[in-house]
Amino acid sequence: METIKKWKAQLKAVFKPLGAYFKVWREFSSLAVGLFLWLQSATFLRWIDPTAGTYDAGIFQVYLFAIIGLFILHGVIRILMKLIWPTSENYLDNQFTHDFKTITPWQKLKLSTSIFFGFLFAVVLLARVL
Repeated sequence: METIKKWKAQLKAVFKPLGAYFKVWREFSSLAVGLFLWLQSATFLRWIDPTAGTYDAGIFQVYLFAIIGLFILHGVIRILMKLIWPTSENYLDNQFTHDFKTITPWQKLKLSTSIFFGFLFAVVLLARVL
């Protein structure tokens, strides 16, 4: 019983600074949960079916290449916008922040959610194409 208390105290000491970090960067907590679930998936799948095969770490290459592709395409699109329609590039760089602060909360929610799901859809689409 005493060793369990010591172990809990050690875990709290290790994870307390991480808790403050994850409060600021909540996005990393989903990565940590995903990696933990992936690491535990082999045990769970074999508990259900002892003959089940599991994925290896190479499966993450697909998502890595999708994210790299998204960054490359984002850069290409910004370059094309600057060459073809320079006023839109100027607006995004200089005036968009001010305009975003002046719109109503439901418009901010609608715009932010659309951008988030647009990026999510792009990564999923690129991951399936690669």
